[in-house]
Amino acid sequence: MEIRFYLRTIQRGWWLILVSMLIAVNISLVYSYYYVTPMYETYARFIVSPDIKEFDQIRDLANSLETLDKRSIVSTYAEIINSNLIFDDNLQLLGQDPADYMDYITSVVVLPEANIIELKVQGPNPEVVAFLANTIGQYAINFVVDLYQVYDLSFIDKAVVPIEPYQPKPFQDGALALIIGAAFGGILAILRDQLSSSLETLTQRRMTDGESLAYTRNYFEQKLRNSIATQPKGELSLGFVYLNGLQDVYDSLPQAYVNNIMRHVSDTFKYQLRGNDIVGRWSRLSFSILLPTTPGNPATNTLARIRNLLTQPYSLEMGGEVTVDIDPRIGVVSYEEGEPLGDLVSRAEQALELARQSDEKIRYLGKNQVV
Repeated sequence: MEIRFYLRTIQRGWWLILVSMLIAVNISLVYSYYYVTPMYETYARFIVSPDIKEFDQIRDLANSLETLDKRSIVSTYAEIINSNLIFDDNLQLLGQDPADYMDYITSVVVLPEANIIELKVQGPNPEVVAFLANTIGQYAINFVVDLYQVYDLSFIDKAVVPIEPYQPKPFQDGALALIIGAAFGGILAILRDQLSSSLETLTQRRMTDGESLAYTRNYFEQKLRNSIATQPKGELSLGFVYLNGLQDVYDSLPQAYVNNIMRHVSDTFKYQLRGNDIVGRWSRLSFSILLPTTPGNPATNTLARIRNLLTQPYSLEMGGEVTVDIDPRIGVVSYEEGEPLGDLVSRAEQALELARQSDEKIRYLGKNQVV
Protein backbone atom coordinates (compact mmCIF):
# COMPACT_ATOMS: atom_id res chain seq x y z
CA MET A 1 0.00 0.00 0.00
CA GLU A 2 2.78 2.43 0.93
CA ILE A 3 4.68 1.57 -2.26
CA ARG A 4 1.63 2.43 -4.39
CA PHE A 5 1.20 5.66 -2.44
CA TYR A 6 4.80 6.71 -3.08
CA LEU A 7 4.53 5.73 -6.75
CA ARG A 8 1.44 7.90 -7.19
CA THR A 9 3.19 10.73 -5.36
CA ILE A 10 6.20 10.46 -7.66
CA GLN A 11 3.94 10.39 -10.71
CA ARG A 12 2.27 13.61 -9.58
CA GLY A 13 5.67 15.21 -9.02
CA TRP A 14 7.24 14.02 -12.29
CA TRP A 15 8.17 17.57 -13.24
CA LEU A 16 10.20 17.98 -10.05
CA ILE A 17 12.12 14.82 -10.89
CA LEU A 18 12.73 15.99 -14.46
CA VAL A 19 13.93 19.43 -13.33
CA SER A 20 16.21 17.89 -10.69
CA MET A 21 17.73 15.53 -13.26
CA LEU A 22 18.38 18.34 -15.75
CA ILE A 23 19.92 20.57 -13.09
CA ALA A 24 22.12 17.76 -11.75
CA VAL A 25 23.38 16.81 -15.23
CA ASN A 26 24.08 20.43 -16.17
CA ILE A 27 25.97 21.05 -12.94
CA SER A 28 27.97 17.87 -13.47
CA LEU A 29 28.91 18.74 -17.05
CA VAL A 30 29.79 22.35 -16.27
CA TYR A 31 31.91 21.27 -13.32
CA SER A 32 33.64 18.56 -15.34
CA TYR A 33 34.49 20.74 -18.34
CA TYR A 34 35.28 24.05 -16.66
CA TYR A 35 36.35 23.45 -13.08
CA VAL A 36 38.11 20.07 -12.99
CA THR A 37 41.71 19.78 -14.15
CA PRO A 38 42.13 16.62 -16.25
CA MET A 39 44.22 14.05 -14.37
CA TYR A 40 46.18 11.21 -15.97
CA GLU A 41 47.64 8.05 -14.48
CA THR A 42 50.07 5.39 -15.60
CA TYR A 43 51.68 2.28 -14.15
CA ALA A 44 55.12 0.72 -14.04
CA ARG A 45 55.58 -2.85 -12.73
CA PHE A 46 58.64 -4.39 -11.13
CA ILE A 47 59.62 -7.89 -10.10
CA VAL A 48 61.71 -8.82 -7.09
CA SER A 49 63.76 -11.99 -7.66
CA PRO A 50 66.93 -13.65 -6.30
CA ASP A 51 70.14 -12.78 -8.07
CA ILE A 52 71.24 -16.19 -9.39
CA LYS A 53 74.84 -15.02 -9.68
CA GLU A 54 75.01 -14.69 -5.90
CA PHE A 55 74.17 -18.36 -5.20
CA ASP A 56 76.67 -21.26 -5.47
CA GLN A 57 74.24 -24.02 -4.66
CA ILE A 58 70.66 -24.84 -5.51
CA ARG A 59 69.93 -25.14 -1.80
CA ASP A 60 70.93 -21.51 -1.23
CA LEU A 61 68.66 -20.42 -4.07
CA ALA A 62 65.77 -22.36 -2.59
CA ASN A 63 66.32 -20.79 0.80
CA SER A 64 66.38 -17.36 -0.85
CA LEU A 65 63.05 -18.01 -2.57
CA GLU A 66 61.58 -19.18 0.73
CA THR A 67 62.74 -15.96 2.40
CA LEU A 68 61.23 -13.96 -0.43
CA ASP A 69 57.86 -15.63 0.18
CA LYS A 70 57.73 -13.99 3.62
CA ARG A 71 57.03 -10.69 1.79
CA SER A 72 59.31 -8.55 3.96
CA ILE A 73 61.78 -8.04 1.13
CA VAL A 74 59.10 -7.18 -1.41
CA SER A 75 57.36 -4.81 1.03
CA THR A 76 60.66 -3.09 1.79
CA TYR A 77 61.34 -2.55 -1.91
CA ALA A 78 57.83 -1.17 -2.35
CA GLU A 79 58.34 1.38 0.41
CA ILE A 80 61.66 2.39 -1.10
CA ILE A 81 60.08 3.00 -4.51
CA ASN A 82 57.38 5.18 -2.97
CA SER A 83 59.62 7.12 -0.60
CA ASN A 84 60.12 10.87 -0.75
CA LEU A 85 63.86 10.23 -0.86
CA ILE A 86 63.64 8.38 -4.16
CA PHE A 87 61.20 10.94 -5.59
CA ASP A 88 63.25 14.01 -4.68
CA ASP A 89 66.70 12.55 -5.38
CA ASN A 90 65.56 11.31 -8.78
CA LEU A 91 64.36 14.78 -9.78
CA GLN A 92 67.46 16.46 -8.47
CA LEU A 93 69.61 14.01 -10.41
CA LEU A 94 67.66 14.98 -13.54
CA GLY A 95 68.13 18.66 -12.76
CA GLN A 96 64.48 19.21 -11.86
CA ASP A 97 63.01 21.11 -8.93
CA PRO A 98 60.78 18.77 -6.82
CA ALA A 99 58.54 21.78 -6.00
CA ASP A 100 57.46 21.85 -9.67
CA TYR A 101 55.97 18.38 -9.29
CA MET A 102 53.78 18.92 -6.23
CA ASP A 103 50.66 18.07 -8.28
CA TYR A 104 51.95 14.56 -9.02
CA ILE A 105 51.13 11.67 -6.71
CA THR A 106 52.85 8.31 -6.48
CA SER A 107 51.59 5.14 -4.84
CA VAL A 108 52.66 1.51 -4.85
CA VAL A 109 50.96 -1.81 -4.21
CA VAL A 110 52.36 -5.30 -3.86
CA LEU A 111 50.28 -7.64 -5.96
CA PRO A 112 48.89 -10.55 -3.95
CA GLU A 113 50.47 -13.98 -4.33
CA ALA A 114 53.28 -12.50 -6.44
CA ASN A 115 56.58 -10.74 -5.99
CA ILE A 116 55.37 -7.95 -8.21
CA ILE A 117 55.34 -4.26 -7.26
CA GLU A 118 53.13 -1.80 -9.11
CA LEU A 119 53.99 1.90 -9.11
CA LYS A 120 51.19 4.30 -10.02
CA VAL A 121 51.81 7.96 -10.86
CA GLN A 122 48.96 10.50 -11.22
CA GLY A 123 49.13 14.07 -12.42
CA PRO A 124 47.85 16.70 -14.88
CA ASN A 125 50.36 16.01 -17.69
CA PRO A 126 50.31 12.61 -19.43
CA GLU A 127 53.95 12.81 -20.62
CA VAL A 128 55.19 13.79 -17.17
CA VAL A 129 53.41 10.95 -15.33
CA ALA A 130 55.03 8.41 -17.68
CA PHE A 131 58.39 10.14 -17.32
CA LEU A 132 58.19 10.12 -13.52
CA ALA A 133 57.08 6.48 -13.31
CA ASN A 134 59.99 5.26 -15.42
CA THR A 135 62.71 7.50 -13.94
CA ILE A 136 61.62 6.83 -10.37
CA GLY A 137 61.58 3.13 -11.11
CA GLN A 138 65.06 3.21 -12.61
CA TYR A 139 66.45 5.29 -9.76
CA ALA A 140 64.94 2.83 -7.25
CA ILE A 141 66.52 -0.09 -9.09
CA ASN A 142 69.91 1.61 -8.90
CA PHE A 143 69.34 2.48 -5.24
CA VAL A 144 68.63 -1.09 -4.09
CA VAL A 145 71.57 -2.66 -5.93
CA ASP A 146 73.76 -2.24 -2.87
CA LEU A 147 70.95 -2.72 -0.35
CA TYR A 148 70.13 -6.37 -0.97
CA GLN A 149 72.73 -7.88 -3.24
CA VAL A 150 71.02 -11.26 -3.25
CA TYR A 151 67.77 -9.83 -4.69
CA ASP A 152 67.17 -8.02 -7.94
CA LEU A 153 64.57 -5.34 -8.65
CA SER A 154 63.82 -4.95 -12.33
CA PHE A 155 61.16 -3.67 -14.70
CA ILE A 156 58.49 -5.99 -16.02
CA ASP A 157 56.44 -3.23 -17.70
CA LYS A 158 57.53 0.32 -18.16
CA ALA A 159 55.01 3.10 -17.99
CA VAL A 160 53.43 4.39 -21.18
CA VAL A 161 51.96 7.80 -21.87
CA PRO A 162 48.19 7.68 -21.06
CA ILE A 163 45.85 8.79 -23.80
CA GLU A 164 42.72 9.70 -21.83
CA PRO A 165 42.42 11.22 -18.35
CA TYR A 166 40.98 9.08 -15.57
CA GLN A 167 39.15 12.15 -14.35
CA PRO A 168 36.93 13.84 -15.13
CA LYS A 169 34.73 11.46 -17.09
CA PRO A 170 31.85 13.68 -18.15
CA PHE A 171 29.57 10.94 -19.46
CA GLN A 172 30.00 8.70 -16.44
CA ASP A 173 29.70 11.64 -14.08
CA GLY A 174 26.65 12.84 -16.00
CA ALA A 175 25.01 9.42 -15.73
CA LEU A 176 25.69 9.36 -12.00
CA ALA A 177 24.34 12.91 -11.69
CA LEU A 178 21.25 11.80 -13.60
CA ILE A 179 20.59 9.04 -11.06
CA ILE A 180 21.27 11.32 -8.11
CA GLY A 181 19.03 14.01 -9.62
CA ALA A 182 16.22 11.51 -10.12
CA ALA A 183 16.53 10.32 -6.51
CA PHE A 184 16.64 13.87 -5.20
CA GLY A 185 13.66 14.83 -7.35
CA GLY A 186 11.72 11.84 -6.03
CA ILE A 187 12.46 12.90 -2.46
CA LEU A 188 11.38 16.47 -3.29
CA ALA A 189 8.14 15.17 -4.82
CA ILE A 190 7.36 13.13 -1.70
CA LEU A 191 8.24 16.01 0.65
CA ARG A 192 6.20 18.43 -1.44
CA ASP A 193 3.20 16.10 -1.35
CA GLN A 194 3.49 15.60 2.40
CA LEU A 195 3.94 19.32 3.01
CA SER A 196 0.97 20.08 0.78
CA SER A 197 -1.12 17.49 2.63
CA SER A 198 -0.06 18.99 5.96
CA LEU A 199 -0.99 22.49 4.81
CA GLU A 200 -4.31 21.26 3.47
CA THR A 201 -5.01 19.46 6.73
CA LEU A 202 -4.11 22.57 8.72
CA THR A 203 -6.25 24.74 6.46
CA GLN A 204 -9.10 22.28 6.74
CA ARG A 205 -8.85 22.30 10.52
CA ARG A 206 -8.99 26.09 10.55
CA MET A 207 -12.02 26.04 8.24
CA THR A 208 -13.92 23.17 9.86
CA ASP A 209 -15.56 22.84 13.24
CA GLY A 210 -14.35 19.67 14.95
CA GLU A 211 -17.70 18.59 16.42
CA SER A 212 -20.03 19.20 13.50
CA LEU A 213 -17.63 19.23 10.53
CA ALA A 214 -19.44 22.38 9.34
CA TYR A 215 -17.46 25.52 8.59
CA THR A 216 -16.17 27.53 11.53
CA ARG A 217 -17.78 30.87 12.37
CA ASN A 218 -14.74 32.84 11.16
CA TYR A 219 -14.68 31.10 7.81
CA PHE A 220 -18.46 31.40 7.44
CA GLU A 221 -18.29 35.15 8.11
CA GLN A 222 -15.56 35.42 5.47
CA LYS A 223 -17.74 33.62 2.91
CA LEU A 224 -20.73 35.77 3.92
CA ARG A 225 -18.71 38.94 3.48
CA ASN A 226 -17.52 37.84 0.02
CA SER A 227 -21.05 36.89 -1.03
CA ILE A 228 -22.49 40.22 0.04
CA ALA A 229 -20.00 42.00 -2.18
CA THR A 230 -21.20 40.12 -5.28
CA GLN A 231 -24.91 39.45 -4.72
CA PRO A 232 -27.73 41.64 -6.10
CA LYS A 233 -30.22 43.22 -3.72
CA GLY A 234 -32.63 40.79 -2.05
CA GLU A 235 -31.10 37.67 -3.59
CA LEU A 236 -29.05 36.47 -0.64
CA SER A 237 -30.53 35.00 2.50
CA LEU A 238 -29.04 34.24 5.88
CA GLY A 239 -30.52 31.81 8.37
CA PHE A 240 -29.66 30.94 11.96
CA VAL A 241 -30.70 27.58 13.38
CA TYR A 242 -30.83 27.07 17.16
CA LEU A 243 -30.99 23.51 18.53
CA ASN A 244 -33.53 24.27 21.20
CA GLY A 245 -33.96 20.66 22.30
CA LEU A 246 -30.31 20.38 23.34
CA GLN A 247 -30.32 23.43 25.57
CA ASP A 248 -30.75 21.51 28.84
CA VAL A 249 -28.86 18.32 27.95
CA TYR A 250 -25.87 19.47 25.91
CA ASP A 251 -23.45 19.74 28.83
CA SER A 252 -24.42 16.34 30.26
CA LEU A 253 -24.08 14.38 27.03
CA PRO A 254 -20.91 12.36 26.32
CA GLN A 255 -18.73 13.97 23.67
CA ALA A 256 -19.37 11.11 21.25
CA TYR A 257 -23.11 11.79 21.43
CA VAL A 258 -22.55 15.52 20.93
CA ASN A 259 -20.45 14.83 17.84
CA ASN A 260 -23.09 12.50 16.41
CA ILE A 261 -25.89 15.02 16.91
CA MET A 262 -23.96 17.97 15.49
CA ARG A 263 -22.81 16.02 12.46
CA HIS A 264 -26.34 14.73 11.89
CA VAL A 265 -27.65 18.31 11.84
CA SER A 266 -24.79 19.53 9.63
CA ASP A 267 -25.14 16.60 7.20
CA THR A 268 -28.90 17.09 6.95
CA PHE A 269 -28.45 20.70 5.87
CA LYS A 270 -25.64 19.82 3.45
CA TYR A 271 -27.65 17.06 1.77
CA GLN A 272 -30.84 19.11 1.48
CA LEU A 273 -29.33 22.41 0.35
CA ARG A 274 -27.83 23.29 -3.01
CA GLY A 275 -24.15 22.95 -3.83
CA ASN A 276 -23.38 26.67 -3.45
CA ASP A 277 -25.17 26.99 -0.09
CA ILE A 278 -22.94 27.10 2.97
CA VAL A 279 -23.41 25.64 6.46
CA GLY A 280 -21.41 26.93 9.44
CA ARG A 281 -21.24 26.40 13.20
CA TRP A 282 -22.23 29.77 14.62
CA SER A 283 -22.19 29.01 18.34
CA ARG A 284 -22.33 26.07 20.71
CA LEU A 285 -26.00 25.31 19.94
CA SER A 286 -26.58 27.18 16.69
CA PHE A 287 -25.76 26.85 13.01
CA SER A 288 -25.64 29.51 10.29
CA ILE A 289 -26.95 28.94 6.76
CA LEU A 290 -25.95 31.07 3.78
CA LEU A 291 -28.13 30.79 0.68
CA PRO A 292 -26.70 32.87 -2.18
CA THR A 293 -29.03 33.83 -5.05
CA THR A 294 -32.05 32.87 -2.90
CA PRO A 295 -34.65 35.51 -1.90
CA GLY A 296 -36.22 35.50 1.55
CA ASN A 297 -39.45 33.58 0.96
CA PRO A 298 -37.91 30.66 -0.99
CA ALA A 299 -35.13 30.49 1.59
CA THR A 300 -37.70 30.34 4.40
CA ASN A 301 -39.59 27.54 2.63
CA THR A 302 -36.37 25.57 2.08
CA LEU A 303 -35.31 25.85 5.71
CA ALA A 304 -38.83 24.98 6.90
CA ARG A 305 -38.71 21.77 4.89
CA ILE A 306 -35.33 20.86 6.36
CA ARG A 307 -36.58 21.72 9.84
CA ASN A 308 -39.34 19.13 9.46
CA LEU A 309 -36.67 16.49 8.87
CA LEU A 310 -34.77 17.55 11.97
CA THR A 311 -37.84 17.47 14.23
CA GLN A 312 -37.83 13.69 14.10
CA PRO A 313 -36.31 12.17 17.29
CA TYR A 314 -32.67 11.35 16.66
CA SER A 315 -31.40 8.00 17.93
CA LEU A 316 -28.07 8.18 19.76
CA GLU A 317 -27.64 4.41 19.89
CA MET A 318 -28.52 1.48 17.67
CA GLY A 319 -31.98 0.16 18.42
CA GLY A 320 -33.38 3.59 19.17
CA GLU A 321 -33.33 3.14 22.94
CA VAL A 322 -31.70 6.53 23.51
CA THR A 323 -33.08 9.43 21.48
CA VAL A 324 -32.95 13.20 21.60
CA ASP A 325 -35.44 15.79 20.40
CA ILE A 326 -33.43 18.42 18.51
CA ASP A 327 -36.35 20.86 18.12
CA PRO A 328 -34.63 23.36 15.80
CA ARG A 329 -35.74 27.03 15.76
CA ILE A 330 -34.88 29.09 12.68
CA GLY A 331 -34.59 32.78 11.91
CA VAL A 332 -34.22 33.98 8.29
CA VAL A 333 -33.39 37.35 6.72
CA SER A 334 -32.50 38.54 3.22
CA TYR A 335 -29.75 40.98 2.38
CA GLU A 336 -30.70 44.50 1.38
CA GLU A 337 -28.40 46.53 -0.82
CA GLY A 338 -25.98 48.66 1.16
CA GLU A 339 -26.75 46.93 4.43
CA PRO A 340 -23.68 46.49 6.65
CA LEU A 341 -22.71 42.97 7.55
CA GLY A 342 -23.25 43.65 11.25
CA ASP A 343 -26.82 44.81 10.63
CA LEU A 344 -27.60 41.73 8.54
CA VAL A 345 -26.29 39.40 11.25
CA SER A 346 -28.14 41.37 13.93
CA ARG A 347 -31.44 41.03 12.05
CA ALA A 348 -30.87 37.28 11.62
CA GLU A 349 -30.28 36.94 15.36
CA GLN A 350 -33.46 38.91 16.07
CA ALA A 351 -35.39 36.64 13.70
CA LEU A 352 -34.04 33.60 15.52
CA GLU A 353 -35.01 35.06 18.90
CA LEU A 354 -38.54 35.64 17.62
CA ALA A 355 -38.71 32.03 16.43
CA ARG A 356 -37.58 30.77 19.84
CA GLN A 357 -40.20 32.89 21.65
CA SER A 358 -43.17 32.09 19.41
CA ASP A 359 -44.98 28.98 18.29
CA GLU A 360 -43.98 29.50 14.66
CA LYS A 361 -40.49 27.98 15.28
CA ILE A 362 -39.28 29.57 12.03
CA ARG A 363 -39.43 33.29 11.41
CA TYR A 364 -38.56 35.50 8.44
CA LEU A 365 -37.73 39.12 9.31
CA GLY A 366 -37.63 41.76 6.60
CA LYS A 367 -35.46 44.85 6.88
CA ASN A 368 -38.32 47.24 7.52
CA GLN A 369 -40.14 45.02 9.99
CA VAL A 370 -40.23 46.35 13.53
CA VAL A 371 -39.29 43.94 16.30
